[in-house]
Amino acid sequence: MKENLDAIDRHILYELDWDARQSETDLAKKIGRSREAVRYRIRNLENNKIIDGYILWINFGKLGYRIYNTYLKTRKELPDWLKRKDLAWLALTNGGWGMGFGILAKTSRGFFETKNRLFSDFGQIFQKTSGEAIDMHIYSKTFLYPSPKERRLLMGSAEETAIDGTDRKIISELYKNSRIKLVELAKSLGISPDIARIRMKKLERKGVIVGYKALLNYKKLGIEFYRSFLYFDSFSKEDEKKLHEIAMREPGIVYVSTSISPWDVEVDIAAEDPEEFNRILQKLKEKLPNLRNLETVLLYDNYMFPAKNMSEL
Repeated sequence: MKENLDAIDRHILYELDWDARQSETDLAKKIGRSREAVRYRIRNLENNKIIDGYILWINFGKLGYRIYNTYLKTRKELPDWLKRKDLAWLALTNGGWGMGFGILAKTSRGFFETKNRLFSDFGQIFQKTSGEAIDMHIYSKTFLYPSPKERRLLMGSAEETAIDGTDRKIISELYKNSRIKLVELAKSLGISPDIARIRMKKLERKGVIVGYKALLNYKKLGIEFYRSFLYFDSFSKEDEKKLHEIAMREPGIVYVSTSISPWDVEVDIAAEDPEEFNRILQKLKEKLPNLRNLETVLLYDNYMFPAKNMSEL
C-alpha cells in the first residue's frame, strides 16, 4: 500500500538519501522544524519501514576494482549469492532479462573466471551479456522533494588507494549503518572517536567514501525503478554532456553509467507510473539525435553490496 507522506517527511527522505550523516540539528534548520520534531518523524519513518537502514556510497574504483555488470535470462531462482564479498549489486528484473548483477574484479581475467564459476550455479541460460562499467554518476532524488539537483561521480577510473585494516572495518561498519554515532563506531572498533573521525574524513578526501545514504522502501512510496540501456550510433563527448544535462533537469533520472558493452549507457529512472517513465524516454529520444535504440527492464528486489563487509574484499 502506498504511504501518503506530507512535504516535511518527503523533505527528510530527500535529505537523508543524499547525506544520511547530517545531524538532526542541521536537518531541522533545512526543514524549518525543531530537532525534536525531526527526530520523531525519522523514528516514524524507520518504524514504518519507509527508511530501511543507512548505507554508504563506495567508490570501488579507488580500491582498484572495476564493476562488471551481467544480465541473463534463466529459469533458475535467485541464487544464494548475497554473502559473496565480490557482489556489487544484484537485482531481479522484468523485461528482456530475468536478473542482473555486478561483480567486483581487478582485472578482466578475474571477472571472466568468476563469471564462469557463477554460471555453473545455473541450469540452462537462455541469454546472457556482460559489460564493464566505466563512469558511474548518481543524482539527488528531487522527485522526493523539489530542490536544486546535484550529481556525484560514484566511480571512474580504477586507481588503487592505500587503506589499512582499520579503514576497511570503518567502511564495513558504516555500510551496515552509515548513521551510527561516532562514539558507537569508535567503541565497536576499539579506537578513539577522534581517530575514527580523522580516518572517515581521510576516506572522504581520498574519494573512497562518496556519500552516506538512506535505504528507502520505494514500493511504499509508489515508485518503480526502470533501467534503460541506450544504444548510440556514436557516443561522443557532446552526447555525454547532453545526457547529463537532461539528467540534471529530469527529477526521475537518478543514475547514469557509461559502459563497454553492447549498449553505450545505462540509465536508471524512477517513476510513479508508466506514463511518467515513457515521458522521460521520449525526452531522451528527442534530445539525443544519435540515440539509435533503447531497451528497458523493471528493477525489483535490488541489493547493493549485500555482504556489507569490506574487511575480506
